[in-house]
Amino acid sequence: MSDPVKSTRLYWLVFASLIVLTVLTVAQSRMTGQLGHTLNRILGLTIAVTKGSLVVLFFMHLKYEKKYFYPIIIFPLILVLIILFANMPDTAFGDHTTPGEEIHGEQEGGAAPSH
Repeated sequence: MSDPVKSTRLYWLVFASLIVLTVLTVAQSRMTGQLGHTLNRILGLTIAVTKGSLVVLFFMHLKYEKKYFYPIIIFPLILVLIILFANMPDTAFGDHTTPGEEIHGEQEGGAAPSH
């Protein structure tokens, strides 16, 4: 079985894409007020999945593997996506959470609260 020819130019293009996506991730993380909570989370997950896919396909050479390896890769990926998107309502719409409260009954003055 012959190994496909892998050019270094392709690896440099993937590397440059990863750098651009990393810059996009940093920019996206600083735009919390402009994008909104839900869109910010979805955009962050999309960029992360894209970067992970590039690493797995090219640097881990799974793009050139035999076809029977794909079910081994796709099944866990689908499970992870199900878990992520099942939790999306809790993380994306965080308005239902309560603000932080003091723990162990301590207040600012150091005295215990009276109940």
